[in-house]
Amino acid sequence: MKKILKYPAVWLFFLFLFGYMVLDMSQYHKTFSELENRELAKRPTFTLSSFYNNQFSPKYESYINDQFVFRDQWISLKSRAESLLGKIENNGIMYGKDGYMFQHYTTADTQRIQTNTTYINEFVQMYPQLNITVGIIPNSYMIYPEKVPLGAGQVDQTQLTDEIYQALDPSVKTLDFLTPLKAKKQEYIFYRTDHHWTTLGAYYGYSYFCEQNGWEPVALDTIGKTEVEGFYGTYFSKTKLYNAVPDTLTYYQIPVDEVSIDGEPVDGLYDKEQFSKRDKYAAFLWGNHGITLIKSQNNLRKEEGKTSRILVIKDSYGNSFAPFLTYQYDEVYVLDLRAIPMKMSEFLAENTFDDVLILYNFMNFSTDTNLAKLRY
Repeated sequence: MKKILKYPAVWLFFLFLFGYMVLDMSQYHKTFSELENRELAKRPTFTLSSFYNNQFSPKYESYINDQFVFRDQWISLKSRAESLLGKIENNGIMYGKDGYMFQHYTTADTQRIQTNTTYINEFVQMYPQLNITVGIIPNSYMIYPEKVPLGAGQVDQTQLTDEIYQALDPSVKTLDFLTPLKAKKQEYIFYRTDHHWTTLGAYYGYSYFCEQNGWEPVALDTIGKTEVEGFYGTYFSKTKLYNAVPDTLTYYQIPVDEVSIDGEPVDGLYDKEQFSKRDKYAAFLWGNHGITLIKSQNNLRKEEGKTSRILVIKDSYGNSFAPFLTYQYDEVYVLDLRAIPMKMSEFLAENTFDDVLILYNFMNFSTDTNLAKLRY
């Protein structure tokens, strides 16, 4: 015993391991991480077949990695240590100036871009009666190149977007969002910790869409707004940067008569409970759903005896954009191909539209595999 007591560090180490094991076994296993904004791995069910096929061990390892005690605190400690070492990138996200974060995006999938462009052209040819506009929204590093770390080598979205537009059917209208957004770059048009544009950025995108059609957009100062502080977005969820500057999320109190999701009515444009959670952006249009229908009396171009309709085929950027369209159309249909509950052909057989807007941010357009559904 006297010999053993000569090595107190060893005893402390084993006491620490034993105490940590007891704490880890006694903790309540969580299903969702607010810090990382994702579902955590659940304990896998053990079977002899999964063990012998090497399916159980990887799942159990993921479960252990997601559920160890004080996990959030360890993640924060790791972030602080990396910051002290001068690290400017974590998990594919770069730390820029003024609290901005950017995805390190050095290579675009040109094959996927060409394929998705072909899908749109096939869609146009299948439905020649539709008045189709395509808008590719640039990501934040294209608006704020001066805030991106030097030597990042980011993809030139301008050139690739031009190539997409040139390859589209001549009947398709296109929207050059980069120019109007750059003109407003001194304003708060992209989040610092998230990949989306802000609601103000979405409004300027909507205003540009109106301008290209010769319409007067609604004035923002005529709509009430609410600000929600403490928004940490998708980039923060990947980096967990301990001193990240939180964003402010704004939503506008746009009056509506009816909002339904896949035929089921919901209470307004926003899932307001989401504003108290980590993923606050998911409040817009209640998240990403198949078919959302918005009806209102807002239409500034209202024609007596006519119901005007637009179909917006979008990714999540469209969730904060689409509500503004109620000031140009009586009915706004918002369709997400990731969750569409029927074939596109069936949907278009049941509904007619004055205009169709395909709205994607560049990075998503270059990776999305759901545009193939346009053809079915």
